[in-house]
Amino acid sequence: MITPESNQKSWLIKQGYFNRKPKNLSFTPQSIVFGDQKLSVPAITSLSQGAPIQYRFGIKWIRGFEFTVGRKYQLLIRNSDGEMIKISFGSYYGINKIALYNQYAEILNQVWVTYFDALVDHYLALFDQKATFTLADVLFEESGIKIKATSFIKEEEKFLPWPDVGTKNYRTYFAIFSKQNPSNINKGYSYLEDWDTGVLYSVMETILKGFEAK
Repeated sequence: MITPESNQKSWLIKQGYFNRKPKNLSFTPQSIVFGDQKLSVPAITSLSQGAPIQYRFGIKWIRGFEFTVGRKYQLLIRNSDGEMIKISFGSYYGINKIALYNQYAEILNQVWVTYFDALVDHYLALFDQKATFTLADVLFEESGIKIKATSFIKEEEKFLPWPDVGTKNYRTYFAIFSKQNPSNINKGYSYLEDWDTGVLYSVMETILKGFEAK
């Protein structure tokens, strides 16, 4: 629904099948309110101490004894003080499956527009200024990136010059790899388990498209 005072979108969230009391969820540039929880959102002034706000999101399957009985939509948001809000709701036995998925998509879109679109622009401005920065455990430099590539024994930091950077986006994760040696130099970033994979994807793809256009 749209609140008439601010034209800011909000939602009533039922968190579980047996939890009948819904919580109100709303976003403003300064804060996130979910029921009786409130998370402050610092303004973007500098990324030297890390991002002012981070998120991760995804869908988990709810499994019964013999088969899947539903799905749980999850969104976790934390600020630079380490405070966190977890937004979670589920669809059971197919009840309201389409409506709840649409609600989940709307919430993710609102979160992106309210907070992370500007954060992506901030990272891209740093890159244009030839500044070095770290995002989602990836070090960005003017000449390339450094990732912690996974091997059978350990993680090793690898440098990839921009012409050698390859990417692939999947439903649940985003992968970065070496075009010359993809089987040995690669790293996956989960949208649900790793902070800021969505921001990483947007920043990385925008930079790579810029190189392609030259």
